[in-house]
Amino acid sequence: MRPAVFFNADDLGFGSGFWRAVPGLFVTIGLFLTFLGLISALGAMDLSTPDKVQSSLRELLLVASAKFIMSLTGLLCSIVFTVVLRWGIGSIEGALHTLCAEIEKRLSFISLESLAAEQLRATREQREHFRLIGLELVAELGRPLREELPAAISSSINATMGPLLQQVGQLGTDHMGSMVKDLSARFSDDVGQALAKASERLVQAGDRIGELSTRMDQSSGRIGSEMEAAVARLAQAVDDLRGTMSATAASASGAFTDGADRLLGAMNQTLQEIRDNTRAGAEAMSAAAADMRGAAEGFRTELEAATRSGAAGAAARMQAAGTDASAQISAAGSNVVQAFGRTASEIAEATRDIGARAARDLLGPLDSISAHLRETADGVAAAAGGVGRLGDGVRAGAEAAERAAGAFRGSSEALVSAASPLRATTERIEASIRQLTDATEHVAGTVSRSAEQTARSAADALAAAQTALGGHAGAIEASLAGVGEVVDRLKGQGAQLDTLDEKLGAAFDMYAVKVAAAVDTLSDYVRRMQSELAPALDTLRAVVEQAEQFIPESRGASGRRTS
Repeated sequence: MRPAVFFNADDLGFGSGFWRAVPGLFVTIGLFLTFLGLISALGAMDLSTPDKVQSSLRELLLVASAKFIMSLTGLLCSIVFTVVLRWGIGSIEGALHTLCAEIEKRLSFISLESLAAEQLRATREQREHFRLIGLELVAELGRPLREELPAAISSSINATMGPLLQQVGQLGTDHMGSMVKDLSARFSDDVGQALAKASERLVQAGDRIGELSTRMDQSSGRIGSEMEAAVARLAQAVDDLRGTMSATAASASGAFTDGADRLLGAMNQTLQEIRDNTRAGAEAMSAAAADMRGAAEGFRTELEAATRSGAAGAAARMQAAGTDASAQISAAGSNVVQAFGRTASEIAEATRDIGARAARDLLGPLDSISAHLRETADGVAAAAGGVGRLGDGVRAGAEAAERAAGAFRGSSEALVSAASPLRATTERIEASIRQLTDATEHVAGTVSRSAEQTARSAADALAAAQTALGGHAGAIEASLAGVGEVVDRLKGQGAQLDTLDEKLGAAFDMYAVKVAAAVDTLSDYVRRMQSELAPALDTLRAVVEQAEQFIPESRGASGRRTS
C-alpha cells in the first residue's frame, strides 16, 4: 500500500469540516439583509404629493446604498476567509505529501499486482518440483518391477519346470507315435472302401441322369415340331383372313363407286331442271346431307370399335394362352414361350392392320360421298326448281345406300367366317399346350424317380461311412486307453509340482519385500518433501494474512475520499 492511502488529512482531523461553508454564509447573510432593507424602504415610501415622492426616493437611495455596502462587506469577508482557508488546507496537504514522499524513499513499495505475480511465479516453481518428484517416483518404482522381479520369476520357473517338461515330452512322443501310425492305417483302409462304394453309386446315378437327359431331348424335339406345325397353321389362317378381307373390301368399294356414280348422275340431271325453287330444295338437301353424314360417321365409329374389340379380344386370348403356357412350362421351354409370344404379338398386329385397312377401304367412299353431297348442296343453293325429279334422285340414292348396306353386311359375314379359322387355330394351340403339359409331367415324374434312386444311393454310402466311423470309434477308444496310461504315469509328478509351488511362493515373498521397500522409500521421500515445503507455505500464509489486514483499511480510505 502507498503511504498517501493511510496519511489522509480528513482521517487525521486536519480537514476544513464546517469552515468550508462559512464563505457562503457571509454572502448569504449580506444579500438577505440587503433585500430586507430595500423591502422596508419601499414599504415606507409616500407617493401622495410630489415633494413627498422626492423625499421618499432620496431616503430609498440612502437605504439602498447602505444595504449594498453591507452586501459588499459580506462578499469581501467571504473572499478573505476563502483565501485563508485554502492556504491552510494547502499547507497541511503539502506537509502530508512531503511526509509520504520521505516514507516512500526509505521503504520499498509492493503493489497487489507484484504480489500476485510473485505468487504465480512460486506456484509455477512448485509445479515443476512436483512434476520432477512424480517422474523420479515412477522411475524408482518401475525399475525393480521391470528388471529384478521378472528375472527372478522366470529363472525359478525354468529351473523347476525344465525336467518335468522334458519327461512329459519324451513320454508323449514314444506313445503317440505308435498310436498315430495304427490309427492312420485303419482310417485310410476304411475311407478307401467307403469312397470306392460311393464312386460306384455315383456312376450309376450318372448313367440314369444321362438317360433322363436323352428323354428330355426327345420330348423337347416333339414339342418344337408341334409348335412349328401350330405356327404354320396359324400363318395359313392369317393369310386366308387377309385374302377374304381384301375381296370383301374390293366388292364393297365397287358397290359404293357404282352407287356414287348413279347418285351423281341423278343429281346432275336434277340440277339442270330445278332452277326455280332453289331455297326450299337447298334446305331439304342440306338436311339430307347432314343425316347421311351422321349415319356414315356412326357406321364408321361402330366399324372401328368392332375391329378394335375383335383385335383386342384376339390379342387378349392369345396373350392369356401364352401366359398359361409360360406358367406351365417355365422350367423346360422358355424359348418356346418367347416364340409363342412373338407369334401372338405378330397375329395381334396383323389383325389390327387388317381392321385399319378395312376401315380405310370401307369408310373412304363414305367420305367421298359426303363431300359430293356437300358440293351438291352448294349447287342446289344456286339452282332452282325440279322438286319431283329431286325426289326421284334421292330415292335412287337411298337404293344405292341400301345396296351399300347389303355389301357391308356381306363383308361382316365374311369377316366372321374368316375369324373361325383363327378360333380353330387357337384350339389346336391349346391342344398342343396340353400335350406339352403331359410331357412335362412325365419328365417331372422321371426326374423325381431318379432323385429317389440317387437319395437311396446316398443313404447306402452314408451307412458305409457310418460303419467305417464305427471302426474309427474303436480305434479312438484304444487311443484314449493309451492316454489314460500316460495320465497315470504323470500322477507321480505331483511332488515336483508341489516343489514348484513352494518356489513360486518364495518368489512372491521376495516380490512383496521389494515392493514394501520401494513404498518405504517413497514415503520417506514424501516426508522430506513436506518438511522442505512447510517453511515456504508458512511464509506464503503470513503474506496472505498481511494482505488481508491491509485490504479493508484501503477500501475505507478510498470511500471517504470519494465522499
